[in-house]
Amino acid sequence: MRDYVPRIHAAGGELVILGNGTAKQAAWFVEDYGMTTPVLTDPELRSHAIVGARRPWLPDPRTLIRAVAAMRKGFRQTKVLGSARQIGGLFVITADGRMTYRYLSRYAGDHPNPDVAVRELEKAAAG
Repeated sequence: MRDYVPRIHAAGGELVILGNGTAKQAAWFVEDYGMTTPVLTDPELRSHAIVGARRPWLPDPRTLIRAVAAMRKGFRQTKVLGSARQIGGLFVITADGRMTYRYLSRYAGDHPNPDVAVRELEKAAAG
């Protein structure tokens, strides 16, 4: 999503990352990845539960398929911060609290199309 920050800002938005590790782990994430956008954390997973983010007990087989594809492209996951079972999502929430886009990942490695989310933000900003 970092590549989309200029478009997000141009639409009057902000990229906010919400993790589930400790505050110390969030600080490491900011430092290690050079984050310039807000990074928040919810170790109790309350916000994840509110939005309905999945937290399965068993891994989905598609996760392994996505992991192999990512490794072939050179990506490596070297650390797990917070709950490894927590699956994420992507949301566009307007300043007046309307959620104009919601994507809940079905399994680890199931990522939304960032272009779709940013277009929804731009559409909401245009009125």
